[in-house]
Amino acid sequence: MSSLRRLLQDADPLRHEPPRVDAARERIRLSILQHVAVDRPTRYVGARLTLAAAVAMVAIGITAAAYQIWMHGSTPVLAAVRFEVRLAEDQPIPGLVVARRGDSGGVIYLHPEIVVSNDDIAQSWVSEDGPSQFRIAVQLLPSGAERMRQATANHVGRPVAILIDGSVVMAPVVRAPIGDSAVISGKYTRAEAERIADGMRLR
Repeated sequence: MSSLRRLLQDADPLRHEPPRVDAARERIRLSILQHVAVDRPTRYVGARLTLAAAVAMVAIGITAAAYQIWMHGSTPVLAAVRFEVRLAEDQPIPGLVVARRGDSGGVIYLHPEIVVSNDDIAQSWVSEDGPSQFRIAVQLLPSGAERMRQATANHVGRPVAILIDGSVVMAPVVRAPIGDSAVISGKYTRAEAERIADGMRLR
């Protein structure tokens, strides 16, 4: 028994310290135990959590980029000039949108549905429309051309509006179903026509 007591006394880290009350000795022991058994593992766990959070953020970023590529094939494409064709009426009908004609200054009434837009353009280019005047020719993709034919076949004798950036630039009367091409004339200079022709194609 005496040798066990002697071993415990020799193992006591505070045996060479001045005598302390039991409460003070207990606080010191607890402090040593907390430093060794708790503080270091806590720092280790904190570092692991930080690393795991960083890896998760990188994984989320890669997933988001992959989703964008899968949805759009690449980055989203935009056109600098907005192109639309809509059926129109000369007389007001409930549900139609009132717009001012750029070619005559009069009023026209637009159907809300867009027949074709920038998405349906195969190509566009500039051609002469008289001395120092130019126009824009538009060639439609097959799907857009078919929608244009179907829409205008039932609209003969009534106007169809061509809009550039939301404004009606012309509204000719449909004489026969329109096919896969259209011409936009409006006394444009070459620079204006080229800006529109280049801008309406998707980037």
